[in-house]
Amino acid sequence: MIDAAIRAQVIARAGNRCEYCQLPQEYYEATFHVEHIAAQQHTTDDRLTNLAWCCPRCNRKKGPNLAGIDPLTQAVTLLFHPRNDQWHEHFRWNGPILIGSTPAARATIAVLDLNNGDRVRLRESLIAEGVFARADVP
Repeated sequence: MIDAAIRAQVIARAGNRCEYCQLPQEYYEATFHVEHIAAQQHTTDDRLTNLAWCCPRCNRKKGPNLAGIDPLTQAVTLLFHPRNDQWHEHFRWNGPILIGSTPAARATIAVLDLNNGDRVRLRESLIAEGVFARADVP
């Protein structure tokens, strides 16, 4: 169980957005989670350096995965790590479609199913309403 002070720090650091898909908590029906980047089955690390703010869908899709297969090269690669990697160095937006510019990003998009039709339609809707300010610039 993550204590309230740590949870507040994780949320503030993430700007109350999922650190993988960038969806703001306020536009998601379910409460986001404090996610262990390296799952507890791999480590008992509850430090801020191993925690991310994550929507339920990304959290469920990521599960305990630390790696995935880059669809471009077919190589096994580590997933995007929100504490070690800079989001804007790995991802960019093409409208509501998330584009991976590195093997880690492409593997993360695949494993977390970040361009699933439902997710794309939600982003399209939020962009049209002017409430999805994409975080693809530093």
